[in-house]
Amino acid sequence: MSTSWKTARIRRSSGSPASPGFTAPPDALRKLGYATFAWVVVFAAFHVYWGFGGQFGFGDASNTVPDVRTAADWAYTVVIGIMFVVGALIPFATFQPWGRKVPTWMILTCSWTGFALLAIRGFSGLLDSGLRESGLMKNGLTGLTYEQVLGDAHPTAYTLWSSSGVDLYFFIGGVLFGLTAIGHRRAVRNAR
Repeated sequence: MSTSWKTARIRRSSGSPASPGFTAPPDALRKLGYATFAWVVVFAAFHVYWGFGGQFGFGDASNTVPDVRTAADWAYTVVIGIMFVVGALIPFATFQPWGRKVPTWMILTCSWTGFALLAIRGFSGLLDSGLRESGLMKNGLTGLTYEQVLGDAHPTAYTLWSSSGVDLYFFIGGVLFGLTAIGHRRAVRNAR
């Protein structure tokens, strides 16, 4: 029977086996889990702040937070809220004792999904802005004007930099979730 770090027992310094626990995963995975969790907490906090009308991170754009009016809007908001909760738990599941009860495939699926959604959203936003500002594509990847996206036909540099900062934050989150998936898979594989 193969033992992984998720199911092995910790040995006390006296050499006697500890009560049910597990061998600690690599320190790098623990640090990465905390970094990813911190990213999610800041991300969620900004969404709550924006939900209450906060403007920081949007520059001086007038069209910042979409209205939640229909049942579909509320359903979308609830799904995003669930994703925040799952996104906060998954990094811890990679190295906490309770995480050994979560199937590896589930942790990897959630981590890779977070990677894909966040990295693609962030990178496409950065690419869209780059194409607009370079003049290669007047309306970027989306085909939408600045007025349709930001609410202003001629956004200030402050708004454009803020928008790029948000896009970069999405991309960093994607990278963190991708690294978490890789680290978790390696830790499980190396423990076999």
